[in-house]
Amino acid sequence: MPLVDQLLRSLGTTMSSFPSLAIHYEPEAYTLGERRIMGRQAAGTAFLKALAQQRPTRLFCYASKREFADQFSIDVRRYGADSTAIEWLPFPAHRRLGEAGLLYNPDPRLAPFAWRRSQHSPRAYSLCGVTHTLMSHIGMETLADMALSPLEHWDAMICTSRAVHRSVDSLLFVQGEFLKQRLGARRMPIPQLPIIPLGVDCDAFVLKPGEREKARHMLGIDEDEIVLLYVGRLSFHAKAHHVPMLLAAEEASKEQKIVLLQAGWFANEKIEEVYRSEGAQFAPSLRRLFIDGRKPKELRAAWAAGDIFTSLSDNFQETFGLTPLEAMASGMPVVVSDWDGYKDSVRHGVDGFRIPTMTMPPGTAEFLVERADFGFDDYDKYSGLTSTLVAVDVKAAAHAYRSLFQSSDLRREMGASASARARSEYDWQRILGLYGQLWKELESRRNAGADPSVQAVPGRPDRMNPFTMFSSYPTATISEKTKFALRNGIDEAEANRRICSASFGSAVNILIKPEVVAEIVGALASKSTMLSLAEISTRLPQVPRDMLMRAAVILTKCGVLDFEASSAAVSNLAEKKVEST
Repeated sequence: MPLVDQLLRSLGTTMSSFPSLAIHYEPEAYTLGERRIMGRQAAGTAFLKALAQQRPTRLFCYASKREFADQFSIDVRRYGADSTAIEWLPFPAHRRLGEAGLLYNPDPRLAPFAWRRSQHSPRAYSLCGVTHTLMSHIGMETLADMALSPLEHWDAMICTSRAVHRSVDSLLFVQGEFLKQRLGARRMPIPQLPIIPLGVDCDAFVLKPGEREKARHMLGIDEDEIVLLYVGRLSFHAKAHHVPMLLAAEEASKEQKIVLLQAGWFANEKIEEVYRSEGAQFAPSLRRLFIDGRKPKELRAAWAAGDIFTSLSDNFQETFGLTPLEAMASGMPVVVSDWDGYKDSVRHGVDGFRIPTMTMPPGTAEFLVERADFGFDDYDKYSGLTSTLVAVDVKAAAHAYRSLFQSSDLRREMGASASARARSEYDWQRILGLYGQLWKELESRRNAGADPSVQAVPGRPDRMNPFTMFSSYPTATISEKTKFALRNGIDEAEANRRICSASFGSAVNILIKPEVVAEIVGALASKSTMLSLAEISTRLPQVPRDMLMRAAVILTKCGVLDFEASSAAVSNLAEKKVEST
């Protein structure tokens, strides 16, 4: 049975029944920005809020800084998880992720975590990520790297729509064919790719009595005006081109009092000027309003005032489409393009209308890919050029708008269907049930028994340890036999003065503990002969061997210690001298 079907048939699990969980937390991924609001941030914020409302027994915060962990705790408490035990796991403590059993990452970047895990215990925990924008070079490289990293079948990359799943599958197929041709690869282990949509907090979009009237009054909208609402980034080249919407709404608005309300934000004044001037050019009879969708009060008023929602997305960087779901939760019918995740969420003729789209056949306009690859076009321009070659059926959009403009009964009927669908299929509590079932399935896979093909790896080749990769550089490497002596005239005070100097201090604070210096100097001060590292270690059993070696090298570097390499290293150096002569 396909994994997603198993999840759909077993929706009883809540997060509180999941033993524990680690969240990779970077504030930017879970916080709505004040200047820019991106879809992935909205999704991350909603996920964390829904997770907290489940009041899990325990959560690990896997974060690079203590301040990030503190912010995570504040967020989780604010969202309702008053009694949840929260523990910070700094990045160097990644081995403790096994206590959590699963690490959730808010994007597709799983390979770095898989490499870290593979070097100590591949079965220690599962990894789970989620797709967002896939079109950028970084996005595609992230997916391609899955086939070249030690991800396993007890890991998962959540695809938010069927369209996204097909896109990921297409990329991995090409990567697989290359590996077969180049390396003779017979198998390409990849994580599970379940299709689980993003969610929406349906209760947050339920209007209070009188809220609609107050919102329309606030925005200056009369009761007899019909509001066609767009919510999202106002970017014709990176989100949804506004001209098809303008043309269709203008054509459909004859003898109707229509207000086109656009709630979002402009990246710059130039783009704003284009929206305003082309609005007058292509839809002169529409009353057009813009409000700042980054301001919660204004955005709430937009959702309350709207009658029909529209988003004619035509951009390849889109993957799911959260705003139509929010509109559906608000009880509005939706008119969207037949595009990406909209194909899954909006039932044509039931919750609203999906408008046909058309673009180029596979493999064409390859020169656009090359322009971006060679650096002629940045990602923003590349996105704009490719989206220009996506057409939305203006005639069909006009028909859909006209049908809803002319019939309040149709608006109510479709709005009610949309609201019911959002609540039954896309409410975050249901989506978290799917997440919980997925994570249990991954746990079962991880614990299913030994697989001889899964072994710890010696290291990540593109992050190779420099002391391994460049081991041919030095005359010798420190070992148990390397002998050290305290240089004449050096005492503890002088040793500390040297290692605390400007050129050493910041590095020394990371590499060793200050008290180790005093212990090494003390161990050597009473000896007139050299001591090997092994002999020093015997005298200082409380000092970890790795730190002792680091300290010995540093103290030698700053002239506190003299060293004598092993006879083998000296002999090797002598041989090299003879050869050069």
